[in-house]
Amino acid sequence: MLRIARRGLLALPALMIPGLARADAWPGRTRLVVGFAPGGANDIMARLLVAEYNALIPGGSFVVENRPGAGTLLAAQNILGAPPDGNHLLYASTSTLITALVNQKAGIDVPRDYAAISLAQISPLLLVARADSPANTLAEVIALAKRKQGQLTISHPGNGGVNHLSLALLMQQAGIEVTLVPYNGNQPSITALLRGDVDLASDSLFATRAPMEAGQIKPIALSSPQRLSTHPNLPTFAETLPGYAVMFWGGLLAPRGTPQAVIEAMNAATNQALAKPAVAERVRSFGAEPGGGTPDDYTKLIASDWQRWAPVVTAANIKVD
Repeated sequence: MLRIARRGLLALPALMIPGLARADAWPGRTRLVVGFAPGGANDIMARLLVAEYNALIPGGSFVVENRPGAGTLLAAQNILGAPPDGNHLLYASTSTLITALVNQKAGIDVPRDYAAISLAQISPLLLVARADSPANTLAEVIALAKRKQGQLTISHPGNGGVNHLSLALLMQQAGIEVTLVPYNGNQPSITALLRGDVDLASDSLFATRAPMEAGQIKPIALSSPQRLSTHPNLPTFAETLPGYAVMFWGGLLAPRGTPQAVIEAMNAATNQALAKPAVAERVRSFGAEPGGGTPDDYTKLIASDWQRWAPVVTAANIKVD
């Protein structure tokens, strides 16, 4: 039985896994596969959780394994083929769902192929413009796009990701045409904006914070349903386009068939970690909110996003092979 009672923390649920050598030990070395390169917000989040798991779970040996590439598809495929024994976990994100939808040849159905463990964090996207842009609001960006008739350029971190889909959704809801310019990652996309190669960029609060604080770029709108308490002066897309909301989330998945006891234990450990003030503060420092909740909560979020983005991919005719 796996229990956490030290330092006043709530006990984790009982863990009974066939073949477990010691009653109080986690079943071996566990890798958390991350489909992003080291140093970004998602990698930081995964490493933050792994440090907490190693402290909270007796006998636990958790490590981060970075497998970037193909919009997190390489990481998703790696875990899809792994044994469902609790030693192989995926740090998934909204991009994982969208990449699976646009890469039909991969044959991945996220709600079908993976078991949800816990939401780790959720955050909005931010549309930013060059400091010298004539547009200061989303309404002005839309008006400018209509005047320029497809010549307005917006960069994003790569085809088939959530930023790409959020811009496709923007064009559909606003009735505009813009030229989307994909780059291989967050930093190249923001660098293109700083060089003046594009007019605007869609990225995260984490990626845009430094140049925004330096006055090199300016915020236009956040994709959250409401304004953030941490950034009350930043307007939302929904204030101009009612109903528009796109949130980027990250969380833990396991191969389908992973023992329920493992899923429940990992969910409990994740909730305990995210409830720590120091952990929550660290998560908010890169523009996100701590997640948590039950495996069922996360399952429903994944299913909802899967159903939401599928028609957007079809309508925009987005394909990435």
